[in-house]
Order: sequence, then structure tokens, then C-alpha cells
Amino acid sequence: MMFGITLLPILVAIGVAVDYSKAAAVQQKLAGTVDSIALAAARHHDDEELRQTIGQKFLDANMGVYGPDVVIQNLTVEFNDETKTVMVKITAEVPTHVLQVAGIDSQIVATESTVSYDGHVSEPVSLDLVLDVSGSMNWSGKIGTLRTAATHLLDKLGTADPDGIYVRTGLVTYYSQIRETVPMDWGIDHTRSVVQDLYASGGTASTTAVDLAGGWLTSGAEQTAHEAQPVHEGEEFELHRFMIFMTDGDNNYSADDDATEDLCDDLKADGVEVFTVAFQAPSGGRELLEYCASSEEHYFDADNSADFLAAFEEIGDRIESAFLRIVE
Repeated sequence: MMFGITLLPILVAIGVAVDYSKAAAVQQKLAGTVDSIALAAARHHDDEELRQTIGQKFLDANMGVYGPDVVIQNLTVEFNDETKTVMVKITAEVPTHVLQVAGIDSQIVATESTVSYDGHVSEPVSLDLVLDVSGSMNWSGKIGTLRTAATHLLDKLGTADPDGIYVRTGLVTYYSQIRETVPMDWGIDHTRSVVQDLYASGGTASTTAVDLAGGWLTSGAEQTAHEAQPVHEGEEFELHRFMIFMTDGDNNYSADDDATEDLCDDLKADGVEVFTVAFQAPSGGRELLEYCASSEEHYFDADNSADFLAAFEEIGDRIESAFLRIVE
């Protein structure tokens, strides 16, 4: 009896935590939505008719991503032509489960974003994905989770840059050697098509993959490609270069750890922002990725698929924010 009495509040606490976690997840997705709407609105700020409809059009096209029974209560898109900014606010109602016993049927979440349209709406981005597709990625469906996470991240950038004029992406996958390469090019489609067919087999050796992808980002060709875009003509801009490096294991040979760390030193010294994601990785893999990350906030340690998907979601948000010229 005492065990049952003790267990009940524990279960309630867990349930309440689940409700709050669900609301937080919805809010995170809405944050990406308001950024994307604000960007699109800023780009079309001189179209009076589109000003009135762009927010709702975007929201209607993305209603399914927030989860069942989530109700968007309010959406506002406010232009300020004096400060040359557009502010987007969204409020949503998220149904509860356990909290209903306390008479709380839903939680209200809200988020907002402000983007400047004074000059460039966006700064350019070059992103390279370095993905481990060794045999252990077959375990527990991890390769499928990787396909989903990388696809969603690319889709986020594609939504923010639908014309493919600000974002360039590339991909290198590796096992004991390089498997697939997708050289840097405009937009996401060329990279996305390969991501969706990723498969796993073989050992693990990260050096050649990081070397190839890093070479693309630091060669100067990316700066030249962005400079040639008409959207930047006569304007100064800052190129944001990113690498996402993930693994679920140890390199088969310690020499690869040392060589990869040296390459990461060079990348970071050259100004490339390196995000790293460990996917149920042993200590050696985690230590390598912690070393390679640009900072503690750039390193993600995912114990399960949900954590891995959340890591890529956050990285996507942070990359998106770097080139949206988000004011706040």
C-alpha cells in the first residue's frame, strides 16, 4: 500500500513533465515557423497584397508539423517601414493529458521573431554535412533516423531560401573510406536526394571525409561563388560556413582521431563553425566530437533517436538564424 501511495505522485510528476515537454517541443517548432515567415515577409516587403496573406499561406502549408490537436490561436505579421523590420508573432494552444486531472486542458505557447529588410534580408551560408554511415548505423534503425534528421534540416534551409540564392550545401558520407560525395552547390535538392538513400556498412575512419568537406569550405571557392550571386552585387556580406560532423562509433585506428583533430583545428582557425553530434557513441567517438566542436554549445550527445532528431533540429534553427538577419 505504501508503495502504491508513493508511486502515484511519481507517475503524476512524470506525466506533468511529459505535458510540459510536449508544449516546449511545439514552441520550438513554432520558433522555426516565425523565423521563416518573417524572412519571407521581409523579402516581399514591397508587395502590399502579399503582406496581408504571406503569413497565413505559410502557416496553412505547415499545419501538420506541430502535432495533432495543436490549435494556432493567433498569427500577426507587422511591418514597420520606419525601422525596416517585420515582426511575426504566433500563439498556439497545446492539449494536455495528465494536467487535465487538475482542470488544465491545454497550455498556451507563444513565440515571435523580428527580421530586418534594411539592405540584405539574408547573409549567405555554405553548409557541409559529414555523416558516418558505418555498419553500426544499422543498429536500432539509426540510419533511418539519420536520413530523417538530415532531411528535415535541409528542408528547413530550403524553406528559408526557396530560390536557392543564399544557401549552398554539400555532403560527404564515410565508413572505413569515403562512400558518397556531393560537391557544394546551390540549394538543398542535390544533397537531399542523396541523404534520402543513405545506407550503412563497413568500418569507421573519419579523416578523409573531414579533410574533403573541410577543403571545400576553406578553399575560397565558396566565397567566390557567393560573390557572383546578383543578390550581393554592390553590397557587403558575411559568408557563414558550417560543418555538421556526426558519428556513432570510434574510429578503427587511433591515428584517425589525431588526424581528424588536426583538421578540426584548421577548420575552426579558418572560421568554419563546426557542429558535432554523437549518436549513442562510445567514449572515443564522443571525445573526438567534443574536441572538434567549435564550442561546448556546438557539441550534442544523443542517447536515442529523439535526442538525435532534436539535435539536428536545434542545429538547423541556429544555422537558419545565422543567415536570416534576425533582429530578435
